[in-house]
Amino acid sequence: MKRENCVEVSLVTNSRNLCAATGFLAAALAFVPPVGVTAALGSGEESVSSEAERLKNWPNLLGPSASVASATRLLLKWDGETGEGIKWKTRIPLPGYSSPIYWNGKLYLTGGNASTRMVYCIDAQSGEIIWERQVKNIPGSSGRVGVGEDTGYAASTMATDGIRVFASFANGDLAAFDLEGSPVWSKNLGKPENMYGHASSLVSHGDDLLIQYDQENLGYVAALDVATGEERWKTERDFGSSWSMPLVAEIGDRKEVILAAEPTVVSYDLESGKELWRVDCLKYGEVTSVPVYADGIVYVSADSANLSAIDVKTRKIVWESAFLKSGVSTPLLHEGLLYCGADDGALVCYDAKTGEELWAEFADDGFYASPILAEGRIHLMDRSGTMYILKPGRELKILGKSGLGQEASSTPAVVGDSFYIRGLEHLFRIGP
Repeated sequence: MKRENCVEVSLVTNSRNLCAATGFLAAALAFVPPVGVTAALGSGEESVSSEAERLKNWPNLLGPSASVASATRLLLKWDGETGEGIKWKTRIPLPGYSSPIYWNGKLYLTGGNASTRMVYCIDAQSGEIIWERQVKNIPGSSGRVGVGEDTGYAASTMATDGIRVFASFANGDLAAFDLEGSPVWSKNLGKPENMYGHASSLVSHGDDLLIQYDQENLGYVAALDVATGEERWKTERDFGSSWSMPLVAEIGDRKEVILAAEPTVVSYDLESGKELWRVDCLKYGEVTSVPVYADGIVYVSADSANLSAIDVKTRKIVWESAFLKSGVSTPLLHEGLLYCGADDGALVCYDAKTGEELWAEFADDGFYASPILAEGRIHLMDRSGTMYILKPGRELKILGKSGLGQEASSTPAVVGDSFYIRGLEHLFRIGP
């Protein structure tokens, strides 16, 4: 696609649309009610979306199928600077490192600074910002908190159950909206204390919203009712800070919620929140990467801790690697191979069963985004915005590289024939 055909949607255009609304409506939509004060969707009468619907969309950070997309006709080559392959790019008014989520033709993501926290809804076809809502007036909100340069105030990726969207921020504010932007419920998770601010992403599973809240001053995992925000269960945790995300895994005849934090991996029963097992293997690590599960093995890693493979039956470490491993990026497991993007710029592939390192390649920049498998290819973007496209296998084969034209740390949403990628300043749609 030629550069002149590329659409850039600015805040000015969106502001004109907002000015057409009445002052009363704008004020009403800017207010997010405290938990217990719900809009119509808070009644609990609505069901969540079906599994078939989830599989057609991208409802959370790693999509509906653990970093595996069902997309087709994806491009192998694009250029964000020339406009080649860029369907549109939209400037997001406030900064954020949250990745986009997608539901039925709309994208959702957050932005924020020290004083303002926003949720944005973008039309996937045109790139236009359909609505934006400020999250404020939440009882118990801690307001400003210290954050790190690599996280900022809006690093947590949103989640959706197909009826509502959920957003959280560095200060612990959590808010739910319906898909049209009407507020449903909100609450504060507690004042966070860690060097980067709260940055764990949200997970919607059935009618539960799962929260990992590991701070220096308090820690817990909780399941909230998606319709009301009320706690179904809450289990206290006493570990170091974590910026990871809950993994829901079906193990035997039950579903488990597996969490990683320094220094321990812990599994909880999804129905009750009761602790099931734990393994110490993440000592000294800043934990951001999400656990990965398949065939009875959980894989975890952190920047200064080993990459470890844990047998969930024996609770023993099957193998571990101290050299090349994911720090922020979550590994991709596919057909017995584990693919990792390291903070220092390494791409590495392990035999998932034995831990044998099969190949490694070094990029110019590190990897914060997680690899996505689509159309039989692995897509992994480094922090400079360069996407590495690899052929899966026991030998390294790079099929291509494409540049976004700006720095990027978020993981793409991959739906239909398109990548939706958040760069430092813009949200991009890349497709034929």
